[in-house]
Amino acid sequence: MVDKNIYIIQGEINIVVGAIKRNARWSTHIPLDEERDPLLHSFSNLKEVLNSVTELSEIEPNVFLRPFLEVIRSEDTTGPITGLALTSVNKFLSYALIDPTHEGTAEGMENMADAVTHARFVGTDPASDEVVLMKILQVLRTLLLTPVGTHLTNESVCEIMQSCFRICFEMRLSELLRKSAEHTLVDMVQLLFTRLPQFKEEPKSYVGTNMKKVGSESSSAVPCPNHINF
Repeated sequence: MVDKNIYIIQGEINIVVGAIKRNARWSTHIPLDEERDPLLHSFSNLKEVLNSVTELSEIEPNVFLRPFLEVIRSEDTTGPITGLALTSVNKFLSYALIDPTHEGTAEGMENMADAVTHARFVGTDPASDEVVLMKILQVLRTLLLTPVGTHLTNESVCEIMQSCFRICFEMRLSELLRKSAEHTLVDMVQLLFTRLPQFKEEPKSYVGTNMKKVGSESSSAVPCPNHINF
């Protein structure tokens, strides 16, 4: 019997791929070639992998996450398509499709955090763009609060919280979105304090070096006219 989780991922593939094809057909009037389009080719490869296994645990989380994360990172996708990929990733987290004990989970969660905190998409209108930003907040919150979030490094957690802060203090955004980011931060801080007993104390010199490294690598992305850089 095939693992029901495989069917969930296949359903999400069909949703995202269908949206990409419809968008291309509307803008160019030419059907996309799955072999030539890198995003569609990545989903096509994933379909083949899923058809060859009966249990989702047989493949690494990175394998079934990669095509969705590529859509989130792509600056050529529209906001609605990026939003669909974010919804898919959030569903994988919420439905516990990612096994916290799998040896490849840590790498997968790092890649997810990096993709979502550096999401890029073609802006359409302010209201639609804010919907995508809201979905980014949802994924970041779910990622940190679910069991697989324990695999995140300190740097990734800092980057996640900095992303939420950027939304909080971006006055061009609606008050609703900024308040949502604020509430997301509250949930994250409460969780981190509950995990304090699990943290190991590190030498001061190491902590200082770590913090300097985080500070030098993190930067706020500046939106350009046609694209939204998160």
